[in-house]
Amino acid sequence: MPASIDLQRLEARREMLVDLLRDLVAIRTVNPPGENYGKMCEYLLRAARGMGGEARIVEVPAARAAELYAHAPTDHPRLSVVGRYAASRGTRSEGAAVVPSQGTPRTEKQTPAGLHFNGHFDTVPAGRGWTRDPWTPTIEGGRLYGLAASDMKGGIASILGVLQTLADQKITLAADLTFSFTPDEETGGMAGAGFVAGERLVTADYGIITEPSQPHLVKIGHRGVLWVEIEAEGKTAHGSVPYKGINAFEKICAVAAGLKRLELETLGKKRTRHPVPEERQALPTIMVGGVVRGGLKTNVVPDACMVTVDRRLIPEESIAEAAGEIEGAVEDLRARDPDLKVTLTRTLAIEPSVVDAGHEITRATAAAHEQVYGQKPKIVVSSGFFDAHYFTRGLGIPTISYGPGQLGTAHAPDEYIVVDDLVKSTQVLAQVVADLLA
Repeated sequence: MPASIDLQRLEARREMLVDLLRDLVAIRTVNPPGENYGKMCEYLLRAARGMGGEARIVEVPAARAAELYAHAPTDHPRLSVVGRYAASRGTRSEGAAVVPSQGTPRTEKQTPAGLHFNGHFDTVPAGRGWTRDPWTPTIEGGRLYGLAASDMKGGIASILGVLQTLADQKITLAADLTFSFTPDEETGGMAGAGFVAGERLVTADYGIITEPSQPHLVKIGHRGVLWVEIEAEGKTAHGSVPYKGINAFEKICAVAAGLKRLELETLGKKRTRHPVPEERQALPTIMVGGVVRGGLKTNVVPDACMVTVDRRLIPEESIAEAAGEIEGAVEDLRARDPDLKVTLTRTLAIEPSVVDAGHEITRATAAAHEQVYGQKPKIVVSSGFFDAHYFTRGLGIPTISYGPGQLGTAHAPDEYIVVDDLVKSTQVLAQVVADLLA
């Protein structure tokens, strides 16, 4: 039988949740470069320990940090907090073998390791258009405004709220509830969740990343992503005699047109079998031109031009397949144009990661959401990527996403979270713990 948990007592902790989130938003953790990670981790360490948790700070060694994070100097340490709810009787299998699958259960006999919560504390920079200070949280109309209120310091506040709820009610769990607060998700997570998973600091039977999932979504995984920089080499000449040069910009335009043909002729014929939030997200996509650099001067033929490619993969695809299609399109152009000299450089490659819609962690989360909200959630694959792949694919821990906040406000001016969602999503997560770890 599930452990008895009084969700209404969490409603009485509303002000605590709001105060936690205020504190988290006020700590400026912009990535890049990774500001105030030490301050944030010290705060989270104290909070977790004060709410019935055992926790410690983990630092990526400087040499590894330089390998895993190429966006800033290494004098910004890469730090995480890992821990567990102390009042549990779970047995953890430290050093368990990696299972490189999409949530395939381990075959060796072992005591259930329990549930793992993860949240990232880094944020994107505050862009233009804010009408209030991004790091001074304010409440207005039932919303808490501030950078990362939804993505995803609200989710971290929910994890802490679950710990406090369990401690308040003196609940002892039969298996471990573990947690990790990690950096760098906004730049790929290699020195955050990637390092924590790579060092085998997490053992669990299921995982939930508390990314924004409202209104009424349970995300069973994410599409893959491949980022490529394509740079064309040309030859300078005076702008009055452009035929004496080789225009690198024109070469890049030809490449962009070739990738558009790839999208129309090949990608448009593929479709995922998994549920998605919008019909067009059932198809793979390719976006060219997020960044374009090139040229020296108005009257000089450009001898170099670079364009970025953002390729999103449906779960049935692989990085190797997507990369091969892009390289094949470029090779076709080279065969037709002997002056086309381009180089392709991968800057990010993350495989798709999906847990079955009928998996126990999915069903338990959907049922708890319906219990709290009175409405069934939609089970979908996220169009954007998050850190689930490090756990699902890297460690064989089936990991989904569920938490407070709306993705539509994330990274946007005047980002906010609905306070009612903060409370209710925390209630959902607490009920999942009670249902799975009794």
